[in-house]
Amino acid sequence: MRRPAVAVLLSALLAIPGVGVLPTPVGAVVTAPDVGVFATTSLAPGLTLTDATISGPNRVTILTANLAEPTLQPTYLNPGTVSATATLTTMANRVGAVAAVNGDFFDMGATGAPRGIGISDGTLIHGPASGWNNVAALFANGAASRGAVTQIFLDATVTLPNGTRLTATNLNSPDIAANGIGVYNPLWGDQPRSQVLDGATRAREIEITNGRVTRVSTTPGGKVANGTVVVLGVGTGADALAGIAVGDAVTVNYAPRGGGGTPRVAIGGNLVLLQDGVPTTVSHPKNPRTAVGFSADGLTMWLVVVDGRSTTSVGMTYVELANYMRSLGADDAINLDGGGSSTLVARMPGATSVSVRNTPSDGSQRAVPNGLGFVSTAQPWSTTIDNTTPGRFTASGNWGTSSYSGQRYGTDYRFANPVLASDPAWYRVNIPETGNYRVEVWYPADPGYNDSTPFIVATTSGNQTVRVNQRTNGGRWVSLGVFHLAAGDGDRVGVSRWTSGTGYVIADAIRVTRV
Repeated sequence: MRRPAVAVLLSALLAIPGVGVLPTPVGAVVTAPDVGVFATTSLAPGLTLTDATISGPNRVTILTANLAEPTLQPTYLNPGTVSATATLTTMANRVGAVAAVNGDFFDMGATGAPRGIGISDGTLIHGPASGWNNVAALFANGAASRGAVTQIFLDATVTLPNGTRLTATNLNSPDIAANGIGVYNPLWGDQPRSQVLDGATRAREIEITNGRVTRVSTTPGGKVANGTVVVLGVGTGADALAGIAVGDAVTVNYAPRGGGGTPRVAIGGNLVLLQDGVPTTVSHPKNPRTAVGFSADGLTMWLVVVDGRSTTSVGMTYVELANYMRSLGADDAINLDGGGSSTLVARMPGATSVSVRNTPSDGSQRAVPNGLGFVSTAQPWSTTIDNTTPGRFTASGNWGTSSYSGQRYGTDYRFANPVLASDPAWYRVNIPETGNYRVEVWYPADPGYNDSTPFIVATTSGNQTVRVNQRTNGGRWVSLGVFHLAAGDGDRVGVSRWTSGTGYVIADAIRVTRV
């Protein structure tokens, strides 16, 4: 990466027009203005999701991550073993990820294992097939992260009883290099290793438990037992293991090498798209694409999925993808697996699990071996405001005070007769950061109260009204929904008297929570 330079900021491209949050007379829901081809959603502190329609035509889905945010933690996703595949939603929900994209190219239709390096929480999960060394890497940066496109290699040795040290070429890999030696551990999974020989006619496999050889065979096995490591040689690599017998002492060591240190998380790709802001790739047909890019300082990360193979989104060439990543502000970028694998998932505000946010070209999610995503450790900001909270509630003299119902929040609540005029009671909320917030209300219920009480929420796109039947569901928090609220202190939630319903409208308490 070069020194930081002026970049084209995605936030500038994707600014959504809004209106002020001052209360206005409300008789119906005011809809949000048309925002054109762009729509951005805050998923967690430091992470946003953007949908864009651009020329091509192409539909692009983008995760933008502020890696300096300490509560936003990158995570390597997989189904639990290397030689297994699963949908991206399954893998993301497995670890509680808030969003993710698909990852590495893989041995599709055979072992299912990825071809490049995979590192999770600083642990090397699998090493590269020959030539698959380009990675998107996330390094610890204090409590936060820093990203880079780099190369990582496998540094692995097998030490024989006579002290000879053999170089291992692969770790939990779908292919063993010609005349090479592969190392497999319990993370490999259930797939038979006869599929990794890549046409080799000579093979020898030894199993090692507690530093001693427990099995020698010319027929590769499958699942590796806990506490055991397997060394599998092909061609001359098999010949180098020929003298090993059961009971011999053999030591296996492996670690990642290169990349400027061991990353916290790393995932492989096939080629570098951008290096120091300059496209480095070659011509290639238009296809669905997945790419990862980093700003020059490594503190901003873009995870991009381009839909393809349809009339509404034709996909991109490698060169087009490189230029698009640069337009977002990326200084370095890498291409991940594309085609039917290209998938982006996110947990939308108010949801409890992720969902697919792009349109995979297969028509549904493809089972893939791994992915790259984020977990948020942020505790949701929340505030509760009662009608008695000092300085946080205002109402005209038309609003009375009552402690009649035992379902009230606090000592009392406010009530007023319905009229066809604007006379709202307002709750004032100091919103810490512009984003998505769940708004809930508390009121006592009574058959004589209003069955269509208008609650007003002052959002970034104008006042929106939600009508609540206050004859039911009293004495509990009732959700009005999730709304995009602007940062700052102001009147955010109101209770209007403007309703054709009959019975008192009630203003008791509200709760606002960041989602």
